[in-house]
Formats: sequence, C-alpha cells, structure tokens
Amino acid sequence: MLLKVELTPSRLLQAVVVISHLLALVSLLFTEMSVLLSFGLAAGLVWHFLLARRWYLQPSAILFSDDLIRLYFPDREINVVLERECYCTPWLQMLYFRECVQNAVSIGSAISPIPACRRHGARHCVILLADSCHVTARRRLAVLLRWHRFGLDSHPA
Repeated sequence: MLLKVELTPSRLLQAVVVISHLLALVSLLFTEMSVLLSFGLAAGLVWHFLLARRWYLQPSAILFSDDLIRLYFPDREINVVLERECYCTPWLQMLYFRECVQNAVSIGSAISPIPACRRHGARHCVILLADSCHVTARRRLAVLLRWHRFGLDSHPA
C-alpha cells in the first residue's frame, strides 16, 4: 500500500457552494427580466442547491496501492483509474477517476490473477481542500501524484 487517505466532509467546500448559490439568487434582483422569469430562475437555483447536496457524494477514503486505486463510499467500494487531468495546488486538489470494469485476462489456457481495467465506467471527481483530510496525508498525496504514474501510460485516454 502506498497511501490511504481518510476524507472528511469539507466545511470550506460547503460554504463555497452555499455562498455561490446565494450570490446567484441576489444577482437575480439586479437583472431586468420579468418577475415570472426571475421567480422561475430563483426556484431553479433553490432546486439545484437542494438536489446537488444529495447527488454529490464524496468518498470516505482513497486507497492508492501499486496495482489498484480504490474509492471507499459509505455503501460500497469501487476500483478506479486515475485520469490525467488532475488539478493540484497547495490549496486545492481535484482528482478525476473512472470506474474500472474488471475482466480476467486469459494468457493461453491460464487465467491471469491481475484484472484488466477498461475505462468505461462512471466518472468520479474528488475535491480535496485544506479541511478535507489531514495535512500530512495531503502532502504525501501531492508527492505521490507528482512522482508516481499509476499506470497512466498503459491506459489510453
């Protein structure tokens, strides 16, 4: 195992989402639209805010090992492949993963224990802010993402 990162819900991310929705609602006051259209957009923003909180589910942990990467959700665990377009700064890390559809690789008559990963599954975005995990885990993750390749060359985009 290279690294296991335990994640907690980020209060900073929740605050950004709430503030951005409130600013969008306030900006509707200063537009020159009909009242009916403004009310419809405001209702849409409130609906989006309520549904987005339910749809977006952050994993509780990420396991990085030599042969696989696994996301742990409260109700399931999935094997994933790290995509190339990850965004890493000292303050924010956005990691994009694709679910692996695993098939056994047949070599001659024997079946290989190493699963083959095709990148056809669902896409997951994990956003890490300063309060998402422990500081040392974020530093180790940044170094790991910088220097480890995770088999990106073996999985074509």
